[in-house]
Amino acid sequence: MFTSNSRRVLQALTLAGAAAIFIGCEGINRKHDNRVLELSGPVETSRTGQPGGSAEMVDYPELIERMEATRQSFLAVREQYIVRLREIERAYLIAGDTVRADWARNQRETVEKLELKTYPYLTAEAPEQRVEVAPEQNLPAADDIYNKALTLLNEVRGVPLAGHLEHNKKKAREALVLFKRVLEEYPKSDKVDDCAFFCGEIYKEYLRDDDPDDELAIRYYRWAAQLDPQTPHAARFQCAAVYDFRRHDRAKAIELYHQVLETEENGNMSNQRFAATRIEQLTDEEGSHLRPEVKPLARPPTRTAGQPAPVGEPVAMPVSDESSDAGEPPVQP
Repeated sequence: MFTSNSRRVLQALTLAGAAAIFIGCEGINRKHDNRVLELSGPVETSRTGQPGGSAEMVDYPELIERMEATRQSFLAVREQYIVRLREIERAYLIAGDTVRADWARNQRETVEKLELKTYPYLTAEAPEQRVEVAPEQNLPAADDIYNKALTLLNEVRGVPLAGHLEHNKKKAREALVLFKRVLEEYPKSDKVDDCAFFCGEIYKEYLRDDDPDDELAIRYYRWAAQLDPQTPHAARFQCAAVYDFRRHDRAKAIELYHQVLETEENGNMSNQRFAATRIEQLTDEEGSHLRPEVKPLARPPTRTAGQPAPVGEPVAMPVSDESSDAGEPPVQP
């Protein structure tokens, strides 16, 4: 029924589709393929992944450029593959073979669901961030998706240990998909800044496994503040808290705390007081009034004249009215 060339093309496309499924997550999965881990020796790297010591320098731009070219080729071939699967599905249906038609349909739907986005390691921004995204219009369709996402998120917000419960993680992930859908499909919606903020919240509070270094949370918080400098959300404050308490990056935390105060962010006085407090703690450790008070050493109790000294305490000798050193005035009683 198929020529040998057709079989080889279908097999290659199937393998390419399967590979894309397994590598298409936005978060960071630390369980890598054994073939990736076959290294000749340990390589010391910094947080940014730059090789250290005498290790061979890696040309990251070239690697990424080659991968992006392959990705674009796959996208083009994928559309052809979907067309062929539709043809096979239709042929089986006409022949009355519903079993094979279902197999072809399942394969087609699997390929159609593949999402090939811009992944975090390809940019320093949020995956959905692009120039055309701006909160300009009220779009009812976008509002409906946004409200569904917010309803899901509100079901788990404020629940103690919500981020550690799988049921809540599932709801948070469903909300995340909807928020990102608004960012992707309705870039001019006036809810895009809200969606960016809540994406950051979800990664920070509920999907730590997907974002163990809080990099995605930081990117979404910063993007929310860029989209709307007068954002009604605590985007700068939450970003500062991540730098402060999770990354322990004092300089960036102080910078963002200052922005919270300068913009009077979302009118939250509690956050502003906290930001001022943390600025003082982080910049003036020695002179801060927030340092623990050092109590003065307690003085021994005074005794009245004629009262014997406690056992073991040396007896003070009486001071003479005449100084033993010339020129030194006598001690006044």
